[in-house]
Amino acid sequence: MNLWEIILASSLFYIGTAAPAGTIPGITLQLQRLLTPSSIGSGGAPDLTLSQQLLLAPSRYAKYQLLANDDFMFDFGDTSKNTELTSGGYLVDATSETFPALVGQGVGMALGFLGPCGFNTPHAHFGGTEFFLPFNGTLQTFLMLEPPATDSGATPRIVNLTLNALQGTIFPQGSTHMQFNPSCETRAFVAAFGTDDFGRTQQFEALFSLPDAALEDALGRSLDENEIDMVRKKIPGPVIVGVDECMRSCGIFRRSQRHA
Repeated sequence: MNLWEIILASSLFYIGTAAPAGTIPGITLQLQRLLTPSSIGSGGAPDLTLSQQLLLAPSRYAKYQLLANDDFMFDFGDTSKNTELTSGGYLVDATSETFPALVGQGVGMALGFLGPCGFNTPHAHFGGTEFFLPFNGTLQTFLMLEPPATDSGATPRIVNLTLNALQGTIFPQGSTHMQFNPSCETRAFVAAFGTDDFGRTQQFEALFSLPDAALEDALGRSLDENEIDMVRKKIPGPVIVGVDECMRSCGIFRRSQRHA
């Protein structure tokens, strides 16, 4: 009997003795599903993704042995890796999920392209702080800093910057921020993170995911439930074309409905 079989046998024995049938509904069924033959590889161990194997590796050397040479390369130009692709541009994230070689390395990166009048709408990264750097031309950035803990209802401090190529800024972990391309040319940027799992939360989509009744009160009853639903349906994707003044100067016409 190999180690994996011993673990399974001891686990089943413990469950059978410590939790008689019917005393903890659902537990037995979940374990039976977990231990079905389809979940166990031909070698007697569960089939694990590369990222899962890397998480379980006991040393850096063991991690590197799991990676082929090609696994150390991430292609930001591979369109299949576009995590957000819209008319305003696209974003590609290198995380432990999309680039397993990052597992345990404590770094991550995103590359973005904003088309003419491209607008990377308000969002936050709860996993880590972002170091943002434009490659070419000018980008406008907007950052909302948290108020003091003693006055949580205070208006957040707003930091608006106009960044030229190779001028960087940071967006602290969890802060709401956005970027805008005020030109009629495509602009590129890189965003570095001190984590391999920085995540992204769209602020308006998060807010409008609340139940209508709660949201109505949270907005000071400035919108009724029908209006809330109308706004919810019109919230655009993460990267859009926006700002009327820029669109007029670039000859871009706004669609009447940007998000169905």
